[in-house]
Amino acid sequence: MATNKSPMDMVNQMTTGQKLVAAGGILMLIASFLPWYKISFSLAPGFSSSISRSGWQSPGALWSILAVLIAVIMAGVVLARLGNVNLPDLGSVTWGQAMLGAGAAVVILIIIKLANEASHLSFGFILGIIAAALLAGGGYLMYTEERSGQGFAR
Repeated sequence: MATNKSPMDMVNQMTTGQKLVAAGGILMLIASFLPWYKISFSLAPGFSSSISRSGWQSPGALWSILAVLIAVIMAGVVLARLGNVNLPDLGSVTWGQAMLGAGAAVVILIIIKLANEASHLSFGFILGIIAAALLAGGGYLMYTEERSGQGFAR
């Protein structure tokens, strides 16, 4: 007879790196739908308006879309592994190395997006930066956890 694990049991068996990657991926996905840029303007006395753009929209949409997709894949890998899914062999690259590289890629993509347009930032972009930091930190921890023998490999 199979035993059902509660969500807390599943979270408790995750390493710190896995928790950071899962949280960062979920946060990045949520942030991607929030305003990343917002411009407010006044057309006449007493009449103002604003325009906002999400992470899926210009300016520099390609960079944030790629960052979101990598973030979701990273979180998906962690959550799949948590569900006892056997991950494929990556050849000469370990899963810890892949997570480290993917986390770094997300940070680089967010920096490129920021360099593309740094004015009129809104709270969605700030959450995206936080998510990128979580993913990079989690990827680094997963790499070091794997090297110390308590990690992700199988």
